[in-house]
Amino acid sequence: MENEIDVYPPSLATTPPRHLDLARTLMQEIVNGRPRVGELLPTEAELGEQWNLSRYAVRQAIQKLTNLGMVSRQAGVGTRVISDRPRERYMQVMDSPADLVGYAKGTTLRMSSCERIQADPVQARLLRSNVGAEWLHIAGIRYGADAKHEPIALVDIYVDQAYSKLPELGEVLSVPVYTMIEKEYGIKVTRVEQELQGLLIAGTQAEQLQVEDGSAGLRIVRTYFLRDKVIAVTTGVHPASRFSYSMTYQLTQDVR
Repeated sequence: MENEIDVYPPSLATTPPRHLDLARTLMQEIVNGRPRVGELLPTEAELGEQWNLSRYAVRQAIQKLTNLGMVSRQAGVGTRVISDRPRERYMQVMDSPADLVGYAKGTTLRMSSCERIQADPVQARLLRSNVGAEWLHIAGIRYGADAKHEPIALVDIYVDQAYSKLPELGEVLSVPVYTMIEKEYGIKVTRVEQELQGLLIAGTQAEQLQVEDGSAGLRIVRTYFLRDKVIAVTTGVHPASRFSYSMTYQLTQDVR
């Protein structure tokens, strides 16, 4: 890893990273054939000047495309396009809390069940609620842009009964449920906790995800709070072979 760090004033520390916009633009241009497979991207210096970005930020954008299998970098040569389509793997990019919304973009959740439940002891621990508390439970399978392809996750969504009347619910969901809650009830989620857990996918879950029994997987649990109250919890079980999770931490330095 090259030892280069951008230093921003503290007032800019929470500014959304623009390198994501560059990565998305470059990806769309490659998909459209400009540049074509085999050709080189503009240099880091050229991209930095065009987008008014630091060299470090440009490298972050190019790394996103590298992770998607669309470009490769070679010292002394440049960055070459090697594919005009991302490889068949869902990659979630999380550089800021706003990117939680991006999780649902480009994917669809096909519901298999939607019912009201009373939390059993295991669910109560997950939901941080009392045993017997009422929740709306939505279960389904998440697919990429093309639902004909392999599934990317098994999803369970739990919504506190006080916020469970959601008229936009349908058989296919393309927006996060927590945004539906915010819109319907005029509230704003104040905190999101996230936990990543490794696991082996077996039995019915392996069949639903179309992977071998005992395959490696990743479970992501997100807990949504309204102040200190849990209003929703989502869990997703992802096959390791079809999912990667990318996070970038912008380092800042207080210059005195």
